[in-house]
Amino acid sequence: MLTPAAARRSLFRRLLWTSLSAILLIWSLLLAWFYWEVTRVGSGYFDRDLRSLADTLATLYSVDFKEPERSHVVDQQIRQFSRAYTDSPLKEQEFAYRVRKVEGEVVSETANWPDLAEPAPGADAMNVERWRTVRVLSDDQHITVQVAVARSFVQRALTEILIFFLLPLMLALPVIMLMLKIGFGRALQPLRNLARAITERDPQTTAPLIYSEAEYRELKPVFQSVNDLLSRLATFRAGEQRFFADAAHELRTPLAALGAQVHLLAQTHDPSRRQALVQQLESSIERSATLVGKLLTLSRLDAESAGLKREPVDLAKLARAAVARHVPHALAHEMELGYEGVQAASCQGDVHALESLLDNLLDNAIRYCPDGASIQVEVEAGFACWRLMIADDGPGIPAAWRENVLKRFVRLPDSPATGSGLGLAIVKRVVELHGGTLLLTDGLGGRGLGVDIRLPFE
Repeated sequence: MLTPAAARRSLFRRLLWTSLSAILLIWSLLLAWFYWEVTRVGSGYFDRDLRSLADTLATLYSVDFKEPERSHVVDQQIRQFSRAYTDSPLKEQEFAYRVRKVEGEVVSETANWPDLAEPAPGADAMNVERWRTVRVLSDDQHITVQVAVARSFVQRALTEILIFFLLPLMLALPVIMLMLKIGFGRALQPLRNLARAITERDPQTTAPLIYSEAEYRELKPVFQSVNDLLSRLATFRAGEQRFFADAAHELRTPLAALGAQVHLLAQTHDPSRRQALVQQLESSIERSATLVGKLLTLSRLDAESAGLKREPVDLAKLARAAVARHVPHALAHEMELGYEGVQAASCQGDVHALESLLDNLLDNAIRYCPDGASIQVEVEAGFACWRLMIADDGPGIPAAWRENVLKRFVRLPDSPATGSGLGLAIVKRVVELHGGTLLLTDGLGGRGLGVDIRLPFE
């Protein structure tokens, strides 16, 4: 269940605000770069224009100009410089210049010329107190011109320039937001359509979802995950249906036999006859319990078709433990049951599933082999896999039947032992889920049955 905070989250708003943040960040970086380009001491736009003005003054004072004409040209150049940065005129106290001969004699200077320090050697622009100043040398190397502009004018000019650039950007921001809102709304529409398609499906339908807009790259993972989930659900339901069908079919006969035996037991008064019926009843109950257990095991393995609970296991250790569990049963029939092979065989697998595999194989071997038979369990390393081999010298299975007995509820005709026909089906299913292979061969000394299982290291 979604928390109130999670319910308020929105991919649409996240995309919108991320895009707007990126746009504002880019604008801020561009404005910062522009500010730096304009105000760089020595090489910025402002200092270049100020140097150009100083060059003009140097030219005017290097040639023979009458003073009224020269003053008019100087005023014109100052106004042109001011208009390049601000609409407000350059105030008289915000501009000053001084023209000197290289020997030091002052040719001309404004009345408000401040006592400014000279720029350092190699530098022709600097910030001095409240002034921004540049210095140039005339082409004939006879005159030095130093021009100074109040820093208050520089700040005023920059403020007006920034406003000039920011105002259109701010006016464009609502339009950009509207365009992003429309664009993201249309871009997210396929996601809403997918949600509606899932909502409108029949809950009982597990067929793959067919969606016309699934070709979008961003939707493909969601679409594939939904179909994978539906596939796993269909497999699970099929397993459930198969389990109930198998249980109904296979339990019908044992339950009928149990009912008949209970009825006979109730009608019989002879103690010896009753004892025989009780033994038959116990045997029938044991077979029914075994059948139910194997049906449940198969049902669990079918439900785990999407993957087992894999963890590091020692296959050799599991094999030795299975042999130890079945030794008492084998000794009761005077059978030889032993283990040969490696002492450790590490692999990835489901412990319970592998134990079920070993128990079913050993149970089958003991059940179908005659008294005095030999059963051998072996684990050895193969090519990128572990080989688990269980062989006996019993009656075996004819080659023509070895493929069929791996199916569910298939037993050899005229088999002397009773069974459910599910043991080898369980073994086959466990091997499949572990990505291994299963092969039925001849057993010990070319007799009996050999089960050769290969499980990958990883």
